Amino acid sequence: MSSLVFTRFYLFIHLLIIALYSPFTQAEIFSAHLSVISSADPESNAIQSFVIIKQGAFLHQGIKHSSKQNTISEQTPFVVNFTKEIKPHQQLQWNIKVLDKQHGKAKLLSKFQGNARMLSSGYLWKSIPLNKTENKRQQLVFRPAPFSHQPKIYKKGKGPQGSRRRYGGGTRNIDEKKYNPKFSYDVTLNIIENDKTVETHKVNFSMDRVDMIRQEYINHYNIKRYGRGKNGHIPIPKRNEISSIPNKPKKLAGNPLTESRYKLIINDGMLELAKKISDTYYHSLEELKSSNSFHDLKKQKLIIPENKLWITSGWRNPERNEWYSNAVNGIHQRGGAVDLIIMAPANSLQSSIGYWILWQALEKNKSEINAYWQLETNGRPMTTREFTQDIEPANGIPDAFDKADHLHANVIY
Repeated sequence: MSSLVFTRFYLFIHLLIIALYSPFTQAEIFSAHLSVISSADPESNAIQSFVIIKQGAFLHQGIKHSSKQNTISEQTPFVVNFTKEIKPHQQLQWNIKVLDKQHGKAKLLSKFQGNARMLSSGYLWKSIPLNKTENKRQQLVFRPAPFSHQPKIYKKGKGPQGSRRRYGGGTRNIDEKKYNPKFSYDVTLNIIENDKTVETHKVNFSMDRVDMIRQEYINHYNIKRYGRGKNGHIPIPKRNEISSIPNKPKKLAGNPLTESRYKLIINDGMLELAKKISDTYYHSLEELKSSNSFHDLKKQKLIIPENKLWITSGWRNPERNEWYSNAVNGIHQRGGAVDLIIMAPANSLQSSIGYWILWQALEKNKSEINAYWQLETNGRPMTTREFTQDIEPANGIPDAFDKADHLHANVIY
């Protein structure tokens, strides 16, 4: 008997750990007598998850370069039906609790009278006790308040303590509730007899991590770079475009494919692109070592370095991108871009030769790679002139390769 108890306890703990730590955790259903509609998306609805889109907004959905896009707008309201038969003399009382006060109020669509108040922990609405004369008293319909991203102007951030490079994974890493909210709503139904609650039924609506990521794209959809120029209309990812982080080929050095804390990723061919670039670079190194024929602009023979190519950046969720970059439409958000560096001291001769070899190899194999790339320094691309001039330092190597600190590459959109 004790063995059976232990086995059941172990199974309970195991399932609890899975529920708490899986990135695809489903929202808990507390009552079998409350049927729920949370979203028009079947996958979100199945786990009582959702996204919030403002009334009147029409957004493009489908983020990958080969995706068939469609338009999404204000989402279906939340609908809760009490399916259990009730006695004529029983009263029903609905409660809606918004689990964080900064997430605003709930917009009630049911015609029930009630009272609402702000709490230190959120917002609470209670209906009056509803008797049998109340029309549709077994159904509650409401909407979440629209979420407004602040600031509205897209600004280049520096992360906590002004340190960009240590900023690890977007605002979700700092304060999940305040900066990248996981919206959550508790709905409770009390069955009342003779002024006493005899039954309580509860259900929770809560964004899972997939919809939290989608909500980031919704929140950033109209943000402008420094308040000027075109809006950042990065499409909203579909649920099936967000996946687990894939295994990286062993020969492909570096990490991360993603810097977010979601343990999920949008991968629009960036891993395959990184492998193509890496293979092309190492093949070129071997050819040049074999031929011993790589020369600078002064016709001086150069020693071929052994430096590795290293992935430094891949997919960025919009919150991460906002802090790390000033590119409101940055393709890193689409999962089709990677940054790679030559593993050598910055601005060293080895680094310069490495970037020169890499660039020539890519240009030589342009049709096979079929992507866009550019060398960058401090976030800006190299100019045409820098690829031909040798001014500072005058070392026989074009300035573009002396100054470069990484290669940016992306699939064609």
